[in-house]
Amino acid sequence: MIAADRSRSPDLAVAVALGAVGYLLGGLGPCLILLARDLRVPRGQLTWLTAGVGGALLLLGVAGPWLLGARPARVLRASAAGLAAGLALLAAAPTLRAAQLGALLIGLGAAGMVLVNPALLAGPGMAARLSRVNAVSSLATVSAPLLISAADPLTGSGRLALLLPLPALVWLLAAPLRQPDAAPSAALPAAPALPARPPASASLPGPVAPRAALGWCSLVFAVSAEFAFLVWSAARLEDAGLGVAGAAAAAAGFPIGMACGRIAAPLFMRALPVEPLGAGLAMAAAVVVAAPVGPAAVTAAIAAAGLGISLLYPITLARLVSTPGLGAGRGAALGAAASGTAALLSPILLDAVASRASLRASFLVVIPLLLAMLALQLVAARRTAGAAADG
Repeated sequence: MIAADRSRSPDLAVAVALGAVGYLLGGLGPCLILLARDLRVPRGQLTWLTAGVGGALLLLGVAGPWLLGARPARVLRASAAGLAAGLALLAAAPTLRAAQLGALLIGLGAAGMVLVNPALLAGPGMAARLSRVNAVSSLATVSAPLLISAADPLTGSGRLALLLPLPALVWLLAAPLRQPDAAPSAALPAAPALPARPPASASLPGPVAPRAALGWCSLVFAVSAEFAFLVWSAARLEDAGLGVAGAAAAAAGFPIGMACGRIAAPLFMRALPVEPLGAGLAMAAAVVVAAPVGPAAVTAAIAAAGLGISLLYPITLARLVSTPGLGAGRGAALGAAASGTAALLSPILLDAVASRASLRASFLVVIPLLLAMLALQLVAARRTAGAAADG
């Protein structure tokens, strides 16, 4: 009975789902250099590894209000099935075509989970709840590079470590999950009910559109900076002189920083201006990563970047979904589309800069991304203050 009650908690289900997604994301960078080695292709030809995730997020972002209106729990289960199939295929892929199919299935599964989690957690305390479940994701992200690094010399294929989240995904398929419109539990406020079908018009009300656009662009810039480090840190460490297994292990510095920031978030979220402080730390770290320094300095800078970036995603996502008049379902869909845009563009942008300059220099792209995010947040704050004064 106790296990059944726990299985119905939206927070627990989302934490498990994001843990699996976090493990996947943490494994992307190491998997990229392993695929390049195993399939004997240049790293630059593997940018599609994240493009599958980004394209699926964009697709599901467009269809989000319809999907979420048709029961978020069903979307979560279907996403778990797709992610499980994709991980299994990518782990064992003997050819580039098989790996691409695995990446596509992974993209659809991960996109569905990213889409549904804000809808399941919408309501009072959303930013704090998102931070907690994303802390679980970050801890899983930490383990992926370490386990892949350990599995590579033991099995001859570190990609086999991608199979480890399969039991959690099977649990999501089997567990009875409470719907967002179910009665509130004693421990957590219920998420607001989502409409059974989308409104007749897909357009946003006049006053809502500018605020939503600012929130959407801020989220794109924040996630783009995160993906830049997440995907290319292992490659940067390999260029700094580490072997494939060593680079995969040292890349765990970024998710370690992310996990530390999100776990400690409740202690300082209300007391400190975490967005400018975090963005400033990440920009300083990007300068160090772009410098001609050794692997120890690069690893430390990557960890510092993770700490700085850790709260940017949950805060900007919560702000977007909480836009007055937007609605939880539509906000979740816009959040998924924003993450998809970032997942598509960020690695491609870094690779474009790396092909013309160097991989080191491409990390400097993080600086204008985060400056743009801060500028948009300032504009949004001034618009909110102006609207309050007029009211």
